[in-house]
Amino acid sequence: MPLKINAKTLPRYQTSALVGSVCLLVLLITAFFTNNAYQTGQNRLELQRSEMELASREQLRQQVDSILGYITFSRERTETVLKQRIQTVTREVMTLAQSIYSQQIRSGNTDLDSIGVLIREAMRDLRFFGGRGYIFIDTLAGECVLLPTSPGIEGQSLMDNQDDTGHYIMRGLIDAVNRPEGGGYSRYRWFAPDYPDQMKEKIAYVEYFEPLDWIIGTGDYLYQVENDLKQEALARLEALTFGDDGYIAVLHTDGRVLLSPSQPESEGLTLSELTPEHRDIVQTLLQGATPEGRFMQYDWYRSDDTGLHAKQALVQLVPEWNWVLVATSFQDSLQAAIARQEQALEEQTTQDVRYMLVVMMVALMVALSVALLLSHWLRDLVRRYQSAIDQQKDELETRSRELQLAATVFESASEGAMISDASNHIMAVNPAFCSITGYSEEEVVGKTPALFSSGRHSTLFFEKMWSQLRSEKRWEGEVWNRRRNGEVYPQWLSITVVEDEQGQPQNYVAMLNDVSERKATEDQLKYLSDFDTLTDLPNRRLLRDRTIQALAKARASGEQVALLVVGLDRFKHINDSLGHGAGDNLLKQLARRLTDQAQENETLSRLGGDEFGILLPKVKSLHELEKRVEEYLHLVSEPVHIHDHNLVVTASIGVALYPYDGDDFDSMLKSADTALYHAKGEGRNTCRFFAPVMNQQVSERLAMENNLRHALQQNEFELYYQPQFCFATQSVIGCEALLRWNSASGLVMPDRFIPLAEETGLIVPIGGWVLREACHQAKRWQTMSSKPLSVAVNVSAVQFRPELVDDVRKALASSGLEPHLLVLEVTESLLMSDVQGSALLLEQLRALGTRIALDDFGTGYASLAYLKRFALDKLKIDRTFIMGIPEDKDDSAITSSIIDIARHLNLETVAEGVETRAHVDFLHAAGCHQAQGYFFDRPLPVPEFEKRMREPSEPALVFEKEVGRDG
Repeated sequence: MPLKINAKTLPRYQTSALVGSVCLLVLLITAFFTNNAYQTGQNRLELQRSEMELASREQLRQQVDSILGYITFSRERTETVLKQRIQTVTREVMTLAQSIYSQQIRSGNTDLDSIGVLIREAMRDLRFFGGRGYIFIDTLAGECVLLPTSPGIEGQSLMDNQDDTGHYIMRGLIDAVNRPEGGGYSRYRWFAPDYPDQMKEKIAYVEYFEPLDWIIGTGDYLYQVENDLKQEALARLEALTFGDDGYIAVLHTDGRVLLSPSQPESEGLTLSELTPEHRDIVQTLLQGATPEGRFMQYDWYRSDDTGLHAKQALVQLVPEWNWVLVATSFQDSLQAAIARQEQALEEQTTQDVRYMLVVMMVALMVALSVALLLSHWLRDLVRRYQSAIDQQKDELETRSRELQLAATVFESASEGAMISDASNHIMAVNPAFCSITGYSEEEVVGKTPALFSSGRHSTLFFEKMWSQLRSEKRWEGEVWNRRRNGEVYPQWLSITVVEDEQGQPQNYVAMLNDVSERKATEDQLKYLSDFDTLTDLPNRRLLRDRTIQALAKARASGEQVALLVVGLDRFKHINDSLGHGAGDNLLKQLARRLTDQAQENETLSRLGGDEFGILLPKVKSLHELEKRVEEYLHLVSEPVHIHDHNLVVTASIGVALYPYDGDDFDSMLKSADTALYHAKGEGRNTCRFFAPVMNQQVSERLAMENNLRHALQQNEFELYYQPQFCFATQSVIGCEALLRWNSASGLVMPDRFIPLAEETGLIVPIGGWVLREACHQAKRWQTMSSKPLSVAVNVSAVQFRPELVDDVRKALASSGLEPHLLVLEVTESLLMSDVQGSALLLEQLRALGTRIALDDFGTGYASLAYLKRFALDKLKIDRTFIMGIPEDKDDSAITSSIIDIARHLNLETVAEGVETRAHVDFLHAAGCHQAQGYFFDRPLPVPEFEKRMREPSEPALVFEKEVGRDG
């Protein structure tokens, strides 16, 4: 209803407008000042934020500059470190050579040739610098005396050997020793172990060995020393922190994580091995790294919290080492300071708002007084307006609900909807229809559904559809239609006829669904049931089906069928050293290679892990089959390029032949598996055809493994003890515990069951039992005799792990044995498999008070440098050197050298396999401390050993007793 403006109403309108204007003006003024104060606080806050971020960045820049200076210093001192290392090793070896020479001269041997052989052979197996370093010996005439890496050229002249720059290598070495000080450095280039086809910079240090007119020295490559310095740099950066929570992370440009203090478990992992979240951060940092450095911000986890926190990092590329330095710190302190400023700003704003509210309340009170005078008129005016509006609203709401319901159903349906008229021209479509077909509503309205035809359906198909629509008023089924982009896709279509009052078709309502994904899923499931997802080769199920078909045809035709199982040799080593990604890449490359060479009627399958199956359905002759197997062996052994490595992988193949080795898939696969097991056991890189005797051997091995698993529970193990004799006191001072298995079928010696126990992991509980039983037995003997008796226990490579420390501690605690009476024997090869980890574990075992003996010394590849690194108490000389003394001069010289080395390193020596008086006399004269062997006694069970202990002491026993080995 229109307002009436007259003399009575106009003052009222003016009063209302004035009150409203005053209120609005007060509100605007208050809002202006409040906003102005807020903006000022925000500007001040932003300035403080900028200053704090600048200080944080400056701190990161200082840390990175300091690290870059250290890296530059490390690179500059690479050559100095190399020279110091090779000079130290050469002088130690010169001392060893002089010691051997002097000892031989003192013993009356003046034959320089034999002395030279002793010195040369003593140095042949010496290794250092992580196993890559060795000693070389030449004469001043340029003749090679010792070159462990190429023994075939020993005795030849190397005077004319040149590197790729034309430098004469041997002449440079001779010039170095001709200096007044009798030694010096020589620089040249030679083929590096990591780069067999490329020469690298190398520095050698040589000294003149006057007694034999020799040049003795060693050398190393500059790039390998630089790699050592990189590891030192990483160790230093790992301990570096700054600020409250700043630290340094290091990435390699190829994506490997070299150092990550916040997540040390990721160190050494490649991009593909990281978690997706961690991988995204690493990729971002690698992409942002520049030689000048770039500041980046991202969210990451604290080590003591599971939530994400803001971080700022300076990412600096170090191109000389292919490193990316990440100096980073959390922004919690910065954000806390900013939060405090924001809180202060919020408090000020709140105070301003309160003031504004007071002003507004005063203004509103004035306006309210005026408004009361106008309220009566306003109520009447609103009442009349409301009555008219309510009536119209009711009518509109009724219509709106009806339309909204229909529109909601039409628009929100997940199915595509299309409405056409009686002549089948499209009237409307919903959004789902447009999403499925790619057409907009404007493009299809007014057209017929023939617009979507794919051309895949015949005229008869549509005739049947319209016939059913006319008779049943409904049709549904699968059709193929075409999208706007031309793509043909499957569609589930449902059509309903809407009739008018006369029963004639008025509209056609079609509902449609895109079933592309469902059909793709069905196809994918069928593929996954028959094929391996990694290599795209047929899997075991499909191989079974094809083998069954081939056997059925072979039975009818009388042909032969061969089933091959191909197992890659030492595939686990590739996974352990290069990662599972490299292993998967290798499997895919070999699968493609074998597939390319497979004949048309052959089926190549992946059985799982590192095993492939090959079905040859028509074998014409055994000769042809053997030739084909050899072709597969040769094909696998061709080099494969994986992650910048050229790998040569070999395979073993087991062959089963129908009808001789099985008449169904399972029996043939079992026979081929058995043949494969024997191929691997006979050296690998070969093939074996199944023979019935293989089943017997496998069965025997399985039976032994099963019996071995129950041996501990059934108390079938027993310890024998072999006495250890001391030359100084001429008495038994200890023994070595040796395991025997009294199985139900008789006594089983260790050489038969120990390898099987190590292979199956049973050596861990068995070794724990040996350790505990030996400690308890030694404690019982300690209470029986006032003379302390030590017991030595052999430690398997499978047992040599961090858990061994707890096992030893518990065995000592439960038995009460004094720790120094327990000797743990380890081998050279066990220690050298992981030098750093072995050294740490030995230190922990020594910290318990136990003693450590290095067993079979001289048969492995440990160097003198590593002997100093390991915490050892005894060296056990292997029986292979003892057997030849004193007749074999080489064995005698080596044994004497080992005793001398041990004496200089303050280690006790124990000789194994002592059987004759000549052995005893030589060892006693050479200074050996202890011995064990059949000359003194064989390994004895506990009753016999205790009887041996009760016998009267015979001080001259070592010079009077000699027995032969029994059994």
